[in-house]
Amino acid sequence: MTVANGLEVIRVALLALVFAFGPTACSSDAPVPLADYPKQLVGEWQGTIGDTKETMAFNADGTFVARVRPTGFISNTLGQGVTGTIRGKWTIADKVVTMNVNSAEHERLINRTTTSTIESFKQNEIVVKSSTGAVTTFVRLL
Repeated sequence: MTVANGLEVIRVALLALVFAFGPTACSSDAPVPLADYPKQLVGEWQGTIGDTKETMAFNADGTFVARVRPTGFISNTLGQGVTGTIRGKWTIADKVVTMNVNSAEHERLINRTTTSTIESFKQNEIVVKSSTGAVTTFVRLL
């Protein structure tokens, strides 16, 4: 075997390992470990709750900003819906996310606290169950 052929064999073997293990290790379908929830929650998420589209931004400093907008024909096509903005602080303990609201525009939620339990958490998808029992899927905005 020549040196060139030996290098080619090594290159092919390394590519095989990358294809065999790379996608699994980096897959967005893999569950996020519980210990990583606080770090992985940081970012922007979007979901629909009932008749409302919600975009959540969880910041690393423990603050959040939520933008809520009604769905429906007029709101979606003519832009006539009013977007509400909610701000506050978030914490997470085990699988429970607690959000303390300290300001709201176009929403009536000032000085309220709400909790949701994480039912499943993948890199780009999170399913939460609210304290009222509503289950919602949020996807990460990239």
